[in-house]
Amino acid sequence: MATPSPPASSSEILSEPTDASSPASSWPLSPHYYFNSAVAHPDLASELSKNPLVNRIGLEPLKRITLITASASFWGFVLGGIIGSRQSGMQFLAENAHRLPKNMEGWYFYHKRKNYRMMFGALRKGAVYSAKTGVLVGLFEILEASADFYRGGADMFNSMMAGIASGAVFSVANKLPRQSAKHTLMLGAGYGLVSGALQDFSSYLKGTPVWYLPQSLKERSLALKIPITDQDE
Repeated sequence: MATPSPPASSSEILSEPTDASSPASSWPLSPHYYFNSAVAHPDLASELSKNPLVNRIGLEPLKRITLITASASFWGFVLGGIIGSRQSGMQFLAENAHRLPKNMEGWYFYHKRKNYRMMFGALRKGAVYSAKTGVLVGLFEILEASADFYRGGADMFNSMMAGIASGAVFSVANKLPRQSAKHTLMLGAGYGLVSGALQDFSSYLKGTPVWYLPQSLKERSLALKIPITDQDE
């Protein structure tokens, strides 16, 4: 009578299938595999990208930081350009209100100079807003990714901590009074909490484990991605 084989250990179950002929070899591994290899046992993984639990909006930390920072800088430039253009136009009107042109040629050069002033004002203010927005958003993303890495996974509490820290840096850099700094910290915490909660819910729906949510979707994701061998049949 053949002796029953001992049950497979968790490391064997979660290991990557090596049989190329098996249909399971083409299946993506469960997030639990990456969690055990990159978080529970960090010596088994050398690259942060192997742990999908630190991914947000479907992007690895480095790609996400680069993309979001660049997008924030672009929209900061657009917003600053609009504000700078309007301010320069109003300033030109105020400076020349007492010396309006008398003929058509004078009005032509009047509007031409005004357009140049508005264009240069838009570029100048846009560059300032782009730099400030990019630095602030980049700081938030770096702090958020760092918290995700050291805590072993992405959640809304990491985003909230990153928002509070970014608000504190902004308050100190701009020397805000106590009341304004308090509102800035609350705004940063609220933004981080809301954005983190939305990202957690999106990841949860995709089957990625979220520690404070029920286990149903996590277990279903694990069950669907465990390879079925001939012995199980």
